[in-house]
Amino acid sequence: MRRKLVPIYSVLAVAIVLLAVLVPSCGGGGGGGGGTGTIDVNAVLCGNPWTGNVSYTLTGPSTINGNNVSASFGVPTGNWTCAYISGGPDGAFLVDITPSATQTVSKDQTTTFVLNFELDQDAGITGIDVTRNGAYVPGDNISDGVVCNIIGAEFLQWVDGCAQYNVTANETSWLNITQVAGPPATIYVVNDTCAVDKTPNFVGPPPTKVFQVPTIGNYTVGPGDYITLVPEAPSELLNAETQWQLIKDTYYTTSINWFGISKAPFVFPGPHPCVLFELVVPVLPQPQQYVFTLVTSTEVDLVGATDVNLTNNHDMSPPLTLVVNVPAGP
Repeated sequence: MRRKLVPIYSVLAVAIVLLAVLVPSCGGGGGGGGGTGTIDVNAVLCGNPWTGNVSYTLTGPSTINGNNVSASFGVPTGNWTCAYISGGPDGAFLVDITPSATQTVSKDQTTTFVLNFELDQDAGITGIDVTRNGAYVPGDNISDGVVCNIIGAEFLQWVDGCAQYNVTANETSWLNITQVAGPPATIYVVNDTCAVDKTPNFVGPPPTKVFQVPTIGNYTVGPGDYITLVPEAPSELLNAETQWQLIKDTYYTTSINWFGISKAPFVFPGPHPCVLFELVVPVLPQPQQYVFTLVTSTEVDLVGATDVNLTNNHDMSPPLTLVVNVPAGP
């Protein structure tokens, strides 16, 4: 009996088909479909292209150490992550990497990572002065303070950084008031929204005030609340907390109308617009002289941002004596 032989080339054909089914393709791993692509790493400072030394890593199917921008790298396809290490523009910090710190490189395509830098931010205050009716008071006393005057403060404030970029700042101002002489006086809370104002020193958009909250001591107060001052008693601390949307690299003049001076009886909201408080002095059958010591100070803090220099965030005026003479009443 003869055996039926299967040609060897038929066996080989079957084996090749099985291998094609069982062995996966070399392409398709890592999301890139195989082959190579290109990664570009660029940088911007304040929105403008920047080139120079900066250290970063590109991590994916392999690891690449970069040390400058702009730079291009031929890389295997797949997912790649760009991580900042150090360097970049002097006096700047990295905000983020766009469009994303992790991206997919596809075959024959270019993927770009952009390092976004901003200039370091520095909030500052200088030149705080006490004012009367909006004008600077020279010397160390207001000897002719009279009823109907408005006592306030004025100072210069700024946030250095990328010009025209927005920044949020909290500003806290205090007025330490001590009654030295005269019958007891009263301080009423007014909190008119225009009592604290900020004006750019050059042509530009006005800042946006987010909120304004008055306090006395450590207590939040509202319109109509009041305290009584007594000679030789401990001083009282009047406070105004405000938050602002500002433009970086712009100087602002901040003005605060701390209080208007009124004669009793006081009817809220009183005769003075745009004040935080009202200082009310009683009228007696004989002339009276009221004496107060005033010290005003202010502090600025950035919200959600690093301030590289905290030494210029606070300023304080020298003590000033306020004398109010009130004629005899009926």
